[in-house]
Amino acid sequence: MSDRTCPTCAQPVSAGARFCQSCGVRLDAEPGEPGSISYSQPELRLFGVLTPTPTLVLACVVLIGSIVALATGSVVPGVMLLAFAAALFVLFYGAAERDRESSRVGRAAVDGVERVFGWVRFGRESATAWSGAGRRVVQIKREQRRLRSGRGEGQLALGEAAYAQDEPGIASLRARMAQIDDAIAEGEREREAALARARTRVDDERLTVQPTEHLPPDQADGGEGQARPTS
Repeated sequence: MSDRTCPTCAQPVSAGARFCQSCGVRLDAEPGEPGSISYSQPELRLFGVLTPTPTLVLACVVLIGSIVALATGSVVPGVMLLAFAAALFVLFYGAAERDRESSRVGRAAVDGVERVFGWVRFGRESATAWSGAGRRVVQIKREQRRLRSGRGEGQLALGEAAYAQDEPGIASLRARMAQIDDAIAEGEREREAALARARTRVDDERLTVQPTEHLPPDQADGGEGQARPTS
């Protein structure tokens, strides 16, 4: 075996071969000589697909026609034109998404739709985060009320034990109240943690939908170019 490769297809060829076994190109021919073969990368083209801007214009024209038809009482043609306009808007978005850089209108439409869906996702995630935290806070408050009620009963019992000079009872009740106080404090910490997790999740989701602001080097902190989310 040899380390020699075909200059056209980059496949390995044997040392004494005059032609590539993979693509058949002549290995000892100069460019332009008979037997030499050249390849070029085909350019990507979209056939049978309208470009974004004409599709948008046609969709708007059809939409106006449907509105006029509905306003004049032509319900069936108006509905048909409205459905056709909706289909054209879908085609417009598909064409703009496939070739975003070919049209400023298409790029703006795709960016706008992505931004809208991003904020919708942000709202859904925020609602999920706060609703989950709210349910947990309600559970903690219910448990806190039960603990505080038990603590109040323990205080009454402690007073009776102190009046009766029941030292073992006093020690037992104080230990029990200390456990209740620890449970109440732990509940408060858990409540704060649940709210903090919800705030962090919402802040993280907000960062994903905020546009990025690119600052020039002379305006960035420390003299280095940075990008930060806009408010």
